[in-house]
Amino acid sequence: MLVDQAMRALERRFVTLELAPGSVWSESSLSELLEIGRTPVREAIARMALDGLVAVLPRAGIVISHISVENQLAVLETRRVLEALVSARAARRGTDEERRELRTMADAIEKAGDASDVHAYINWHFEIKRFVAACARNPYAERALRPLHTLSQRFYFSYHKEFDNLPTVGRSHADLTRAIADGDEMRAASRSNLVSDIAENFTRDLLLSKTGV
Repeated sequence: MLVDQAMRALERRFVTLELAPGSVWSESSLSELLEIGRTPVREAIARMALDGLVAVLPRAGIVISHISVENQLAVLETRRVLEALVSARAARRGTDEERRELRTMADAIEKAGDASDVHAYINWHFEIKRFVAACARNPYAERALRPLHTLSQRFYFSYHKEFDNLPTVGRSHADLTRAIADGDEMRAASRSNLVSDIAENFTRDLLLSKTGV
């Protein structure tokens, strides 16, 4: 569907800061940027507004949400619970074909991390998170996680030079993905919490460096 295509294209530009935080866009300018008609773009923007990724202001335009370290900590707190659930359920419910695909994805994100290729890492993070959520067969958790992943990906892309930990996060996500592929629910939940620990610790360190508190 064109709406899904528009949503995906907007999310990727949101994550990589092509849609810069605080910038203001019109529906027509976004339609032109994506080369997709205004109707599907309008619906995609409406979905993003519900998720808090943008704000639609009458007669002013579409405002891209700002980045906040404090808000990111709240995102991570919520993600921790949902990610552990989804990871364990995907480990239980994934098909043999899905498990093979997960192993391929695990190798790819680890390679991207080892190469310190942030664009490749973000791309594979995006693909893995969407795929794992689908494997869990829980549409409510899948729907709740989507904007949280998008916000986290943008946050990491924005601060990855300060974090300077691409090999570490690449390997941690690869380990989690392999645990899911192996059908090991307990290990998947444990690896999910480890990924959350890494993200939360670096975010708190960043907050400390900015506030001195």
